Amino acid sequence: MKIIINGKFLSQRITGVQRYAREILCELDKICTNLSVELVAPQNVEFPNFNNIKCVNYGKRSGTLWEQLDFAKYVRKSKGISLNLCNSAPLFCKKIVVIHDVKVKVHPEYFSKKFALWYKILFNNATKKARHIITVSQFSKSEIIKHYKVLEDKISVIYNAWQHYLKVEENNGALDKYSLNANDYFFAMCSLEPNKNLNWILNVAKNNSNCNFAVAGGFNKSVFSDNSYDIPSNVRLIGYVNDDDAKYLLKNCKAFLFPTFYEGFGIPPIEALVAGANKLVVTDSEVMHEVLGDAPIYINPNKYDYNLNELISDSKPILNAEEILNKYSWKKSAQELYKLLIKLS
Repeated sequence: MKIIINGKFLSQRITGVQRYAREILCELDKICTNLSVELVAPQNVEFPNFNNIKCVNYGKRSGTLWEQLDFAKYVRKSKGISLNLCNSAPLFCKKIVVIHDVKVKVHPEYFSKKFALWYKILFNNATKKARHIITVSQFSKSEIIKHYKVLEDKISVIYNAWQHYLKVEENNGALDKYSLNANDYFFAMCSLEPNKNLNWILNVAKNNSNCNFAVAGGFNKSVFSDNSYDIPSNVRLIGYVNDDDAKYLLKNCKAFLFPTFYEGFGIPPIEALVAGANKLVVTDSEVMHEVLGDAPIYINPNKYDYNLNELISDSKPILNAEEILNKYSWKKSAQELYKLLIKLS
């Protein structure tokens, strides 16, 4: 059966799920010689340079309407099965779906009512109708089973990875660009999404007035619930930061902060390890232990009375970064995906 990849992600800004799709397909293209694979996207969308994956522009619509109408029509017409790598998938066609996490089910309050309702429909459909489900951690697999009663053998875990970050050329002018000094700031790339827990950083900053904080990220009000924040004077929201700047800011921060409430995997701490961050301070949660082992300093995301300078000075240096990073590779993940597609097709 032909594998037809949902290319809607190619028209979106690259965040974690789009990164997963792009990187795993680049590796899959190198090995999928025994599969019939097409990547289908809306008109005027540019494709990566693939050798084995056929790229097709199709349909007149864009966004969700393209996915639900044009892409679904193409899949049915081709008598194929769709591979949907970024959570959403057509309701009415054969499909394999990657569900990265189920925070929209566990924490609907983080999202706008319209977005939460739509993803309730999508996930209910995917967990009942999909030929197979892929997710990005054992924790996320357990959450899908718990909340959607999916059989364990219907879900495969194919991890995120980090090799894309080796291609990033760090910008050694980033400190001047954001008026920061090396080893004089705590850094977070948590955006303003509710589950990223900016409140923890703001409240800890109030209790650590002698420390500086830089927070990178943006806020999409069409997706996430609106929140207002009281920003202390020692916290700077520096907005969306490109990879070149982020890599240098990670390398030169006192510690990378990741006090998230809920993740399916959590790529930023892995990228921080690649960049050479001095310390990681992350939420004490099941998924963070699964992904990062004993590399980080673990914190309670609801507790604000930490003395951060003492916290990082009392902790050991990160000695096992290479061991942790060796667990994950896009090549390995693509090989696992390829074996699964051979089995399912």
